[in-house]
Amino acid sequence: MFGKHGFAVVALAFVACAPMGSLLAQSPAKQAADAQQWRKSYADNLNRPDGWLALVALQWLDEGNTSVGSAPDNKLKLLHVPTHVGVLRQHDGRVEFLAPPEGVSPSVLLDGKPAAGGFVNADDSPHPSEIVTGDVRMTVIHRGDSYYVRVKDAYAPTRIHFKGLKWYPDDPKYRVTAKWVPYSPEKTLRIKNVLGQISPESSPGYAEFQMDGQMVRLDAVAEGDGLFFDFRDATAKTTTDGTGRFLNTGLPSNGVHQAGTLVIDFNYAHNPPCGYTPYATCPLPPESNRLTVAIPAGEKRYLE
Repeated sequence: MFGKHGFAVVALAFVACAPMGSLLAQSPAKQAADAQQWRKSYADNLNRPDGWLALVALQWLDEGNTSVGSAPDNKLKLLHVPTHVGVLRQHDGRVEFLAPPEGVSPSVLLDGKPAAGGFVNADDSPHPSEIVTGDVRMTVIHRGDSYYVRVKDAYAPTRIHFKGLKWYPDDPKYRVTAKWVPYSPEKTLRIKNVLGQISPESSPGYAEFQMDGQMVRLDAVAEGDGLFFDFRDATAKTTTDGTGRFLNTGLPSNGVHQAGTLVIDFNYAHNPPCGYTPYATCPLPPESNRLTVAIPAGEKRYLE
């Protein structure tokens, strides 16, 4: 799911990973300036040649062969690639790249080398593979029991015509210090993605805080050196992404396994990749993270 499953949108140093006390000690002006700088970096990262805005296709790899290329006889037809890039053969959970009848174009590389053929590692393997031809990149992703090929094109219309993102103004009200409550043992969340697939995800604990007179609880998932929250609030009906939003934080004051406090800054809440493209496979918020309270902070809906 999240960073370890390829859904973290930004691989940037997140300001909330700073010591929690220092975050609250900053002046409102400094906090707002930091948020603006992060938002700019976030948008720049989205719009990289290999960013989420470059996605142009997501093709299910059925058992058997899937031909790829620009010619109309291919199962997966793409722009800006050779007539026949090659064939992806999926069998019993293994994906293999095969040369087309006329041979592989010299422009096609598999893991940085001329693509003569070979197995293609999925995104959940220790060393994921990448097929590159010109400005087009292809990776195999594993979701549930299925495999897909994800395609990014540096000249995707969604990237070339990117107009920027919309955000609520930074508001100190939505920078909260929550109570951190660990689960013992850890709680298993049932996470459904936009494809309808369900996978288990372990939660080390939950954050609890007051918002507009309501007590709010959010289950967290450990990610990297911090925590990840996938949540949906009442603004999803009007101004924010309808599926929900993502938010990363630092670690609780005493670590994830002991009670403590956690700084949560909703000014950094951002859309999942599916908020920008139909070719992502985002997780949906667990039932426990679907809130009735409105949190008008962070990113608004894209293209509205």
